[in-house]
Amino acid sequence: MMHLSQKEILADGLLLLTALIWGSAFAVVKNTLDSFPPAAIIAMRYAIATVLTGIAFRKHLRGLTRADVARGALVGLLLSAAYIVQTIGLSFTTASKNAFLTAVYVMLVPFFSMALFRQKLRRANFAAAALMLLGIGLLSLDGESGGLNIGDLLTLICGALFAGHIIAVERCQRHTDAYALIVLQFGFCAVYALAYALLFERGMALDFNAGSVGGLLYLAIFSTTIAMSLQNIGQSMAPASHASILLSLESVFGVVFSCLLLGERVTPRMLLGFAVIFAALLVSELTPHEKAKTA
Repeated sequence: MMHLSQKEILADGLLLLTALIWGSAFAVVKNTLDSFPPAAIIAMRYAIATVLTGIAFRKHLRGLTRADVARGALVGLLLSAAYIVQTIGLSFTTASKNAFLTAVYVMLVPFFSMALFRQKLRRANFAAAALMLLGIGLLSLDGESGGLNIGDLLTLICGALFAGHIIAVERCQRHTDAYALIVLQFGFCAVYALAYALLFERGMALDFNAGSVGGLLYLAIFSTTIAMSLQNIGQSMAPASHASILLSLESVFGVVFSCLLLGERVTPRMLLGFAVIFAALLVSELTPHEKAKTA
């Protein structure tokens, strides 16, 4: 019987709580898109999050090097690109489909690690890839749910970007303080999103009302400041592949909250697609790993 250490239990708890908060955010973003364009939402939520985490983790920002800032810029670029693509995709698809299709990053993390760092793939990775493709087909090609659309394709691209972000966080935390990296990536994410908004969303309406401001604050405080801080801290105590499977539970929570808060209807075929995709996630990460060879 496997016994988990206190550190592993803490890491799992933080990552699971992150997934729960993120799952609730799909419905909130869907509603907030009625008042703000995609990149503007990201710029505002991450600007607020940068201020909050900057105050909370100010002691960790002392003695930053150019290399630390560069790592923050890289992680922030991947994060902003993922969220911009995901938020635009959410404009064209349902929150429940967006939640599950985003989870493709779990399957992609091992493949990206193989391509970038020559990490060995297991048979389970290929089985998971086949299951994931089947699940995506069931989910996105369901006529009742609107079929495959541009929102679904953008969401899949977003999943690839999130996979890159997870790997980058793991690698950069080896050289840069985890708390400092949180503030840096938030700040750069806000800057990149603002630049995108000024270039491509100029002239679009910004409707500040009680509902939109409340949604924006929820995203900034809970989904961004708290959840992503928990993600980075949890990831500092767990490998990327293990973290990704726990974070992927946001897809399950996303469907639950989309049904409860938005009244979205899940068809039997969509439900089967969700089940197959989740099975792919489990096959990818719960199959025993071979012992890694050390250099």
